[in-house]
Amino acid sequence: MKNVIIINEPQEEDTLKKVCQVLSEAEKTRNYLEFYSFLKTTNVPFISCYEKKIKKAYQECFMALHRIGEVSIPVSVALSMHYYVLASFASYPFSKTSTAYWKREVLLKRIKKEGLLIANTGSVRTYKDASGRAKIIAQKENNSYIINGKASFMSLAGVADYLVFTAALPEEGKAVFFIPSNNDNIIFGDSSFDHTMQGSFTRSVKFENLKVSSSNVIQLDRAEQERSEILIYQRSWFQALIPAPYLGGAYRVISQLKEFSSKKIKNGKRLADSERFSNDIGDLWITYKAAFQLCEQVGVFIEDFRVGNQSSLKKLFEASVIAKYYSMHYAEEIVNKTRRIMGTSFLTPDSITNKIYKEIVFGALQPMTDTDIRDYFGKQ
Repeated sequence: MKNVIIINEPQEEDTLKKVCQVLSEAEKTRNYLEFYSFLKTTNVPFISCYEKKIKKAYQECFMALHRIGEVSIPVSVALSMHYYVLASFASYPFSKTSTAYWKREVLLKRIKKEGLLIANTGSVRTYKDASGRAKIIAQKENNSYIINGKASFMSLAGVADYLVFTAALPEEGKAVFFIPSNNDNIIFGDSSFDHTMQGSFTRSVKFENLKVSSSNVIQLDRAEQERSEILIYQRSWFQALIPAPYLGGAYRVISQLKEFSSKKIKNGKRLADSERFSNDIGDLWITYKAAFQLCEQVGVFIEDFRVGNQSSLKKLFEASVIAKYYSMHYAEEIVNKTRRIMGTSFLTPDSITNKIYKEIVFGALQPMTDTDIRDYFGKQ
């Protein structure tokens, strides 16, 4: 069993500050494995295991990812995969008489007790998965399942202790699988983005005749497999949390601009003292605040979700998608406008602004993509 630091307050500022300090050192040395090992000794990744108020859990998860994103977008993106799986799993209102509820409670206790990180291959890309393609297949065999298939992307690959993925069950709908990652039948590919997203450990993953006990499986609604509530609920958590790393990066860029403006002298006057600069940075701050508040409001819809209530589910899903769509574009806008103000200083090699400039574009590319989102609303 791993030793987990017990914190008096779940989101104690000193602990999160220490996490960011350790990550800053890892950014210099590129020793991200050491950072993840330290992270698992704190309660920062396990907010959803102890915070039972759903809206508060969402807000704390978002702020943790935001703060980490200020230091490293790739690491925060990777952790957002762990956060949304754990948070949606922990907060989904399973009936206490269901097998799924008790399986969930056992798993949550183990995650919290042993400090386990979770990697995820992703779930359905849209509200209604119309592709019909099943990349991962599960065949029932006695009291187990045999898994075969491949997923193109998995963050925290080779780092996380457990893997979560959704697989198709022939003639039985879909199921969520939760398994230890140290298995020879799980094969990770090469890094998906080379050095651009270093620290996220994003790779392809392949399952070859992987045997999974039924005790590690939660079966989803067979009757409406394309509209299974838990998958949409999970996807909504993802869409709501994934902006946090990128808004953290945008916030860091604004901070760097303030620092730059206090030193930049033009016509014998500091840039920070000019009225034009005040307007420019005010515009950037309004854009950031608009994106942040869009994301913050999703917590209300998560809290209002009720099982079997399609209206509450749709409101949650659409609020999360809209927050994701605008936040990603606003984050890019902030970075690009700052680049124009700072000029070549912004693109200095090895600078945090240049690093964020290369990473910020990945936000809009993550599911749901802009094309998926426009297509969804275009059909409403």
